[in-house]
Amino acid sequence: MLSGIFTAIGTLCIVVVIIYFSYVAAKLVAKGSVRAGHSRYMRMVDQMPVGQNRAVSVIQVGDRYFLLGIAEKQIDMLAELEEEGLIPLELEEPAIQTAIPDFKELMHKLGEAKKHWNDKK
Repeated sequence: MLSGIFTAIGTLCIVVVIIYFSYVAAKLVAKGSVRAGHSRYMRMVDQMPVGQNRAVSVIQVGDRYFLLGIAEKQIDMLAELEEEGLIPLELEEPAIQTAIPDFKELMHKLGEAKKHWNDKK
């Protein structure tokens, strides 16, 4: 019986060690993938989706800028841009800002409408 307990404790220790090493390996792999996404010579300046699995991107390579069309299985260079032409656009403010109605007010209106329709029957 005592040997069964030692076997169970040994198995538990082995499982804990395997889980720990899996955790450490996952952390190392994650660090490597983060580094792979950065470049010293290129960067994405801006990107705008234009459809499902499609986008238009501005990429800087050194001191040159390129407008790229990116689709699911294809990347096309649309134009080379001048740095002077890259002007940040101001976001448009919504013309009408609608206030969020009060829940109690909505329920009251719903109750009145229900009474109105029940009275017509």
